[in-house]
Amino acid sequence: MCIGESIECYQSFYIYAITNLDEVKDGLLEEIERALEVKLYPPEELRTLVVNEIRAPRAIVRGGYDPAVNQILLSGKLWCRKTLIHELLHAVSYFTREPRLFEVLNHEREFIEGLTEFLTGYVLYQRYKNCYSAWISKKYLVCLIASPEKYVRLFGALARVLIPLREFIKLYVYNPGTDWFNEYESFLSRYGLEDFLINKPKKKRKIPTIILLEDMIVNVLRNRMSEKEVEEFRELLHEAPLDVVLDYGSMIK
Repeated sequence: MCIGESIECYQSFYIYAITNLDEVKDGLLEEIERALEVKLYPPEELRTLVVNEIRAPRAIVRGGYDPAVNQILLSGKLWCRKTLIHELLHAVSYFTREPRLFEVLNHEREFIEGLTEFLTGYVLYQRYKNCYSAWISKKYLVCLIASPEKYVRLFGALARVLIPLREFIKLYVYNPGTDWFNEYESFLSRYGLEDFLINKPKKKRKIPTIILLEDMIVNVLRNRMSEKEVEEFRELLHEAPLDVVLDYGSMIK
């Protein structure tokens, strides 16, 4: 598994992008719009910078988005097209654009990162099939899944058995004309879920979100469908190969 310098697709993209960052950024925003079939509202004066490295304890950081200054940072030669798509998604997310959700971003970071990477994978699947294949197979270090894999698997499993992919897009991609909180309440009501992000049930606040949501989904599947769907969901979440869980072509749209 190599870091990226010898990968032809990485080389050609990186060499061009490093000297044409604004053009590449704008082009990728257009591709994200096409893939997700939504209008994007990036922050004004969104900047993209390449720095020598982004330091973090016990982690390789390929990129990051700072909503306080509307700036994406990319780390040396450790980033690729997938990295920039991931960070651009952060920049057009409710969780970085809606101030009332900043606390959710801080307290539920793994959940938000997992959803961001899940949607990144969908953009790759729709617009960059070679990148998707490398991502899903973990072929190259430079384009590995960037979030806790268990959360990315969670969204894949949910979209296979119960919740259409478009529902996650609606909850994620910022729209200034939509009240996110009303959208979230409608989402919970449609799928018979308790609040798992904003005001968790008091007795369940210390339970990790992924466990809390898994239990909720199992109960919904038992009540609305059958034990067969429960077993399918659990297998996708815990055992199935990644290319099965994240086969976007098999998900409910």
